[in-house]
Amino acid sequence: MAVGCGGTLRLMDFTGRFHFNFDSYDVWRVYNILLRASQEPSVTVDVEWLAFTNEDLDPESPTIRALANCEAVRAEFPGRHGKFVEAMLTLAYQERDRPGAHETLAVAAHVAGVDLADLNSSSETSGLKLLEQTIAAARERGVSAVPTIERQGPPLHIKTTGAANFGNATDRLHLIDSMLRDDGIWELTKPD
Repeated sequence: MAVGCGGTLRLMDFTGRFHFNFDSYDVWRVYNILLRASQEPSVTVDVEWLAFTNEDLDPESPTIRALANCEAVRAEFPGRHGKFVEAMLTLAYQERDRPGAHETLAVAAHVAGVDLADLNSSSETSGLKLLEQTIAAARERGVSAVPTIERQGPPLHIKTTGAANFGNATDRLHLIDSMLRDDGIWELTKPD
């Protein structure tokens, strides 16, 4: 998006860590802001997708299984991780597929170009341990909920309403970016 400031074109390079799971609809809304903003030629969005939950890490839980698979793909296929997570988010939130279901994982693996057999063996042996490590590291940096975006400085936890689906995504991303740049010097809330 071109922002007029004395006739100059301002470009945006939005980078950071995006902490997500499949239990918060706010994740889907913020993901859509990132996706829509990235469609603008002057905006570059480069986020590292990190699974996060406050749920017990029960390997039988479909949510935990899905998050462990995301972490396994991040470790084993780093170049395909973003596509895998984005496919999982789309399947879980838009298509309403169960994130931990074999069919959902198979579709996301296919979209990302990951062999499902490799994914299953990776997630069963290391995904849960990787998920545990990712969550512990995030908590040390101050992450306590999703969606949270962080760079340097304090993390920014974002709560949304349905209005986040509308309006100019690039403007919204500029606002998020300015909150991150201001390094946590304030917290803005509106009364309920």
